[in-house]
Amino acid sequence: PAAASAVVRVPVTAPGPPGLGRGVVVGAGDPVPPPWSGVPEVTVDRAALDVPPGEASPVVDRLHDHWASRRPVVVRLAVDPAELRAPRSYTAEEVGDPWLVDPGFDPVHDRLHFLLWANTYDARGAAEPVWWWGRKALRAGASPGGGTGDVLLPDGTPAWVDGGPRGDDPGALAGGAAVVPSEAVEAGHVRAAPVHRPPGADLAADQLAAVAHGSGPARVIAPAGSGKTRVLTERLRHLVVDRGYEPASVVAVAYNRKARDEMVARTPGVGGRLLTLNALGYDVVTAGLGRRPEVLDERRVRHLIEPLVPTGARRLNTDPLAPYLEALTTVRLGLRPPLAVEDERGDVPGLADAVPRFRAALAREGAVDFDEQVLLAVELLLRDGAFRRAQQARHRHLLVDELQDLTPAHVLLVRLLAAPAFDVFGVGDDDQVIYGHAGASPRFLTDFGSYFPGAQGHALEVNYRCPAPVVGAVGHLLTRNRARVPKVVRAARPDDDPGALQVLRHPPQDGAAALVDVVRGWLDGPGAVAPADVAVLARVGSLLLAPHVALGEAGIPVQSVLRPDVLGRTGLRAALAYLRIAGSPAAFDPADLVEVHRRPSRGLPRWADRWLSRCRSIDDVRRASQRIDDAKVAGKLDDLASDLAGLAAVARTGITRRVLEHVRDVVGLAGAVDLLDATGGGDGQSHHDDLDALLQVADLHPEPTGFAPWLRDALARLPDADGVTLSTVHRVKGREWPRVALYGATDGVMPHRLGGPAAVPEERRVFHVALTRGMGRVAVLGDASRPSPFLDELRADATADELSAAGRAEDAPSAGPRGAGAGGAGTARSGPGGAPRRRGAGEGRARAGVPVPAASGPEAARLEAALRQWRKERSTADGVPAYVVVNDRHLMGIAERRPATRGELAACPGIGPAKLAAYGDEILALVATAGAAADGG
Repeated sequence: PAAASAVVRVPVTAPGPPGLGRGVVVGAGDPVPPPWSGVPEVTVDRAALDVPPGEASPVVDRLHDHWASRRPVVVRLAVDPAELRAPRSYTAEEVGDPWLVDPGFDPVHDRLHFLLWANTYDARGAAEPVWWWGRKALRAGASPGGGTGDVLLPDGTPAWVDGGPRGDDPGALAGGAAVVPSEAVEAGHVRAAPVHRPPGADLAADQLAAVAHGSGPARVIAPAGSGKTRVLTERLRHLVVDRGYEPASVVAVAYNRKARDEMVARTPGVGGRLLTLNALGYDVVTAGLGRRPEVLDERRVRHLIEPLVPTGARRLNTDPLAPYLEALTTVRLGLRPPLAVEDERGDVPGLADAVPRFRAALAREGAVDFDEQVLLAVELLLRDGAFRRAQQARHRHLLVDELQDLTPAHVLLVRLLAAPAFDVFGVGDDDQVIYGHAGASPRFLTDFGSYFPGAQGHALEVNYRCPAPVVGAVGHLLTRNRARVPKVVRAARPDDDPGALQVLRHPPQDGAAALVDVVRGWLDGPGAVAPADVAVLARVGSLLLAPHVALGEAGIPVQSVLRPDVLGRTGLRAALAYLRIAGSPAAFDPADLVEVHRRPSRGLPRWADRWLSRCRSIDDVRRASQRIDDAKVAGKLDDLASDLAGLAAVARTGITRRVLEHVRDVVGLAGAVDLLDATGGGDGQSHHDDLDALLQVADLHPEPTGFAPWLRDALARLPDADGVTLSTVHRVKGREWPRVALYGATDGVMPHRLGGPAAVPEERRVFHVALTRGMGRVAVLGDASRPSPFLDELRADATADELSAAGRAEDAPSAGPRGAGAGGAGTARSGPGGAPRRRGAGEGRARAGVPVPAASGPEAARLEAALRQWRKERSTADGVPAYVVVNDRHLMGIAERRPATRGELAACPGIGPAKLAAYGDEILALVATAGAAADGG
């Protein structure tokens, strides 16, 4: 305000029209001017200024409530306002690295400075009240006025200059007089806001209510098929065209480029800025750096990260950098401490040290990658207060699409830009949160008002896409999730066609055939559709194997996400190698033998590979065992030969399914891939699912010998752009088809076995998203021997007992951040009642990258040394990195706890059922031996 003191004074009529809700600022000991006698008072003192960075402030909350509701307030200013005038910059020493900042971080200093002067007269020192917006308006082209307004517009019209929240109808606020919003004065002009016109689009009542929302933030719950994109684009049009908002300060944010392009196509000539989330971050980064940084592709990102992490010797058909790329995303978009991510995953040793070094390498290159666009934007906004205020002026009104898909870093970016007013129009559906692995959470919608104070709620209630049976069924299903916004959803077409939703339970061996029958019926039966009008969806990619092959064999064209390289995944590669050996036991490729002898692990040393690489028959393996001097190794080779001979016997008399079941259950490949899944040794997908998928394909080609080449040829067929779409659920969110089949609605897949009880709500949401892609008919296919529990949940709302059980399950510990495919479990950090937890400046900093300490005490140290030696031998024998066996931090935990029983070992961090089964006896024996040595000493 002091900057405008040289401007010619304007006559003041305090407090102005009552509808404007203006308050007054007085000094600590000043009398209250008569117009504000009896008005509530709020004191801004040293305590209000010294709120720790990021913490909530009761003073700010009270001031915001008065400003947003246009209720006058008397502000007693007991500090020098110059302390507020200078923007606050948050250093790393205050708030830590950017991934330690909670998405609910509150920029209190920004808000306090704004709210102090936004809609108040200045009457400090008992002087005549000054309306600073009136003086600023003079510099923007107005003339002194008085009586019926603050100023005169260039055409002579008296006008009030409003400092309250934008969006309230100016005609109602000032009794029909002209009102100039303070944002217009900031933009350098004094055009009066137009009297509000209702939205011009032909909208349903619920959509119209959302588009016509008044002032302040709004949460629009938009279930599947409810027209959310139209609501958001019509809201943009309404703000700029009907209400006269400054287009430069209105920004619509889409989740991805496709959604952004659709918004642009729907709003030609409207104005405003339409950006993707990443483009929003990149725009901020460009402004902060003063240049446009290069955006690196994945190849160059890999080049930067590779020398920073201990990837070890590269193994065939593995990608040692893929886990690090995943973990980098978890840290930067999920706002997770690198050391915590390193500990939880177990497959990214050295991540905590690598993250800051990787970011430094990006900075040296003058570049960013996809995720850094968002995190660096957050960091620049935090570190430079003046820059943050400048960016906030460019983002006064944000319209955010698909809010349920935002990660913590996205939410923090939006909040920092939207402060201090937090005018965010957020559109999303908490029932479609299926990216929990990346940090997305229904809490960002259920607790929207905690992130964007003063928010009002709107609900779209009509599903225009799906038939009534689908809408009703998914409504029953979702009643079992606690963390959701209660809602009523109706189908636009109140038909009761029972064929609109089919739930088919098939024998285990008939899934692919049942699917072909369903799709063939849609293509050839009554109301026939084209192949491009059909989608077959699955929870994980490998389960599309049988649909891909079966539809192709039936002559139905497909457009599939699967490619032949899926057969290079660990479990599939090993199973097919076993199958080839079984089909040709007297003349096989030695490479197949080298492939299978570690799946499952037989504890053979590395040098045994030299012997096995010369074996071309099972008899060769038997002879090799007789020539080796090491009796232990010889015995293991003999066991391998016996297993292969037994498998060959099955192949001579059995079908492909029976041979693969023998590999899975008798030879033990299932246990080996379960261990790989449990230790995070894969790429975020489930190898157990791969085996299940292969068994389903086996039923299509019962002759074992020719199965592998037949399968590879079937996958090599060129995709048809006009064919049936085959995809995972996570890839098709936002899309729709006249016909949709959900394949693999089987227990262990939906919900997925890797998620654990805490992940069931998200798995239920994945199921719901799949079904609501269908516009006309939907079929759900599940194995009758182990059907998904979700199938029964489609029939009726949850009972009280089910809700109680669901609550206990949701409160159970999660299986960790590594789910199957894209749908792993994940929840937002929150405090009591689900409100965003304000993380203190020092919290989590000690976990950000400190080295793992040695075990304390002589007994623990001896056990640690013994465990490290055992781990080295075991990892060598299994042909895997040491951290896959047990990582450093979990090994240290065992050394400190010294478990004596399997139960005590299972309670150690990092020891799940698979590791307990694989290594439990060996670890307990080591603990006992170390303990006996200590007693003897």
